[in-house]
Amino acid sequence: MCVGTARRSEPGLWHLPGGGVDAGEQPRETLARELYEETGAEVLDARLVDARTYTAHRLGVRWHLVALFYLVELAPGPVEVTRTDDSTAEVAWLPLAELAEPMLSPAAADALGMIGGR
Repeated sequence: MCVGTARRSEPGLWHLPGGGVDAGEQPRETLARELYEETGAEVLDARLVDARTYTAHRLGVRWHLVALFYLVELAPGPVEVTRTDDSTAEVAWLPLAELAEPMLSPAAADALGMIGGR
């Protein structure tokens, strides 16, 4: 599953659902909240696969990001953007065979490598 956004550091690329940890929130809680906010999907199970660091430039600020990657089992159902006032513009299931690295954010490309999709 990929999300398309207009306000991330790599506009025009497909990204993975995700976002920042709120104060007092555990990473798996963040995973469930962000997946629901960006896709309407409900997490049934999740397993931490890896953690990676990235740098990004947003609004003139250089950010150092730590990304946690999970392999997730979702409840059945359609996906849709549930928070239209947020950064996610669209969400879609995309076949692995159709995902070329130039269309993916660095984190999304890394994630495919972690699960054997590349």
